[in-house]
Amino acid sequence: MSDAGDPARDQAPVTDGGVVGGASGSRRMVGGRNLPLAIAVGVVLAGVFIGSVVWHPMAFAVLIALLTVIAYVEAGRVLRTIGLRLEVAVAVVATLVMLFGAYQARHAGQAVGVAVLVLGGILSQLSDGHRSDVVRTLAITTLFGLWVGFLASFGVLLINRPSAGPLAVFAVILAAVLTDVGGYGFGVAFGRHKIAPSVSPNKTWEGFTGGLLLAVVALALLLPRFGDTFSPATAAALALACGVASFVGDLTESMFKRDLGIKDLGDVLPGHGGVLDRVDGILLALPVGYYVVELLV
Repeated sequence: MSDAGDPARDQAPVTDGGVVGGASGSRRMVGGRNLPLAIAVGVVLAGVFIGSVVWHPMAFAVLIALLTVIAYVEAGRVLRTIGLRLEVAVAVVATLVMLFGAYQARHAGQAVGVAVLVLGGILSQLSDGHRSDVVRTLAITTLFGLWVGFLASFGVLLINRPSAGPLAVFAVILAAVLTDVGGYGFGVAFGRHKIAPSVSPNKTWEGFTGGLLLAVVALALLLPRFGDTFSPATAAALALACGVASFVGDLTESMFKRDLGIKDLGDVLPGHGGVLDRVDGILLALPVGYYVVELLV
C-alpha cells in the first residue's frame, strides 16, 4: 500500500523525514505524493468501503468486482507501455466468476473461477492468429488473475460468513491499514535499520514493528467492544497475522514494480496511483485473515 519502494520515489530528492521539496513543497508533497489530495481520496475510499460492508454482503462483492475490473484495465495499459500483455478480458471474466462464485458456492466457486482463468487464457492464445510471447502472456495473465481476483475473493468468503462477517472484514482491512500508516509514522520518527533495501529502501524494522504494534493494540482494544465474537487474544492474533501479511503484500508489489521499472500500476486514484497500488497489502491480508477467523473464531 505504501509507495516507499517505487523507483521514481527513490530518484526524487528526499530528506530524512521522507519529505520532498522545500519548505512550501513539504507541506503538500510527501514521498512524491500530494499529501492533502491523497488523504482526501483515502477518506472517500474508506467511506465507500464502510458503507458497502454495513449495507449488504452483495454490495461489498460488487465493490470488489468494480475495483478489480479497474485494476486490470489500468495494469493492462501500463504493461503495454513496456511491451508486456495482460489478457484483460480473460482476467475480468475469471475474477467475476471467482467473486460471485465464492458468494454463491464458497470454495467451489473460487475453483471454477481459477479454471476459467487458466482455460480462458489458453483459448485466447489459441484463437489469436497473430499470437506472440504466448508463455509470457499466459504467465502474466495467470499471475494477475490469482494475485488480484483469487486473493480478493477471500474478502467475499469472509463477509459472507454465517456470523460476524462484516466485522471480520472490517478488522482485517483495519489491521492492514494501521500497519501501513503506523509503519510510515514510526519509520519517519525512529527508522534506522532497513528491511529490504533492494526492494523498498525506505522501509525499516522500526517502522514495521511500530505499525504492527499499533494494529495489534488497536484491534485488541476495539473488536471486543462489538459483541463476543472476538476476545482481546483472538483480535490481537488476527491483527498480528494480517499486519505481517499486508506488509509482505506491500513488499511484493514493490518488487514487481521494481523489476518492471515502473512507478505505479495505474493512476486512477489521485495521490495514490492505481487501485493495485492502494490495495496491495490488503489483498494478501484477506486470505490470511479468512483462515485466522475460521480457525480461531
